[in-house]
Amino acid sequence: MDFSFTEEQLMIQDVARRIAQEKIAPSAEYFDRTGEFPLENIQLLGQNGLMGIEVPEQYGGAGMDPISYVLAMIEIAAADCAHSTIVSVNNSLFCNGILQNGSEQQKQKYVRAIAEGKAIGAFALTEPQSGSDATAMRCRAVKQANGSF
Repeated sequence: MDFSFTEEQLMIQDVARRIAQEKIAPSAEYFDRTGEFPLENIQLLGQNGLMGIEVPEQYGGAGMDPISYVLAMIEIAAADCAHSTIVSVNNSLFCNGILQNGSEQQKQKYVRAIAEGKAIGAFALTEPQSGSDATAMRCRAVKQANGSF
């Protein structure tokens, strides 16, 4: 079995490394100090396929594999963990949830915008008794007769 990286995997790693070293690392201290959101950096990552690495091309993503995602995340995290968290949440938690459970319209509207760096995704996970411990959550959505939850 060949465990070497493909040309595409190395390419996305190189793109991530370049952006991380040239844009993210030099600005990380500023964003940590001010608490500002690094919008321009995140948009740049999206424009280069890094906000939707595993998102299929039909939804604006790079259509790459998990190894590509990990290689890019290593480079981004080496420059700044806050940036890597934003990239991770958008790639994994936001895009994957909609890709798995969303309608075609939702995929085109929301996933495409995130993958292309035109919007920022988020998710909420907290309850008074569990905080961010997903295994301790008790809340559930129940569909009502009128279609609401």
